[in-house]
Amino acid sequence: MARFFWSDLPPEWGSGTGMSRELAKEARRRQLIEATIDGIARKGFTELKIADVAQEAGLSVGIVNFYFKSKDALLIATLKHLVEDYEQHMQAILAKAGKSAAAQIDAMIEADFARTHANRKHVTVWYAFWGETRWRPEFLKLCADLSTSFQKATTDSFQALIDEGGYQGLDAGLIARGFNAMIDGLWLDMLLNPKQTDRDTAKASVRIFLAGLFPKEFGSKLPANGNAAA
Repeated sequence: MARFFWSDLPPEWGSGTGMSRELAKEARRRQLIEATIDGIARKGFTELKIADVAQEAGLSVGIVNFYFKSKDALLIATLKHLVEDYEQHMQAILAKAGKSAAAQIDAMIEADFARTHANRKHVTVWYAFWGETRWRPEFLKLCADLSTSFQKATTDSFQALIDEGGYQGLDAGLIARGFNAMIDGLWLDMLLNPKQTDRDTAKASVRIFLAGLFPKEFGSKLPANGNAAA
């Protein structure tokens, strides 16, 4: 049986202002979600139990059950967190990039392969969720909505790049679909073959693909040996 500490009590049971209690509640939820991410990366969906999450978080099982009534509720909250975190991460990187379409697309590449998100733990967890979408409608909707949103954003960016560069005969939607699929595939490569595909190799691969379509904007990013600049 897990040891019980007064500090394990939910913040709603403690003292302090309503705002501080809400902040403490949100911090505790975040702690449990991060513990779930660690647990999935370590054990996968099938083996993960509420007790494992509690152990990862250093809390009691009762506290986990107080915030999340079931394992499914915890998993859905975890996927929502991953989606929101990814979107905020992408928006933050794009906000710092140049305004040109090429600069925005290049920033997308950097964001998708940033160390904070394209690491073994997070890629493992993303693929765990994607692998469950066939049987979990809630997972499917969250992942499909993110995919649709990113497809539209990248299509708009590639259309702007086509217009800015005066390119003819290019379909922005198809290019965006290939771009997004390539990133997903490189994430899988990083998971399966980490010694062969690291973040720099992945970024170089995407930029080589784009250089073939947009030589004026992306050809200059490739040195003579074909590797992207770090």
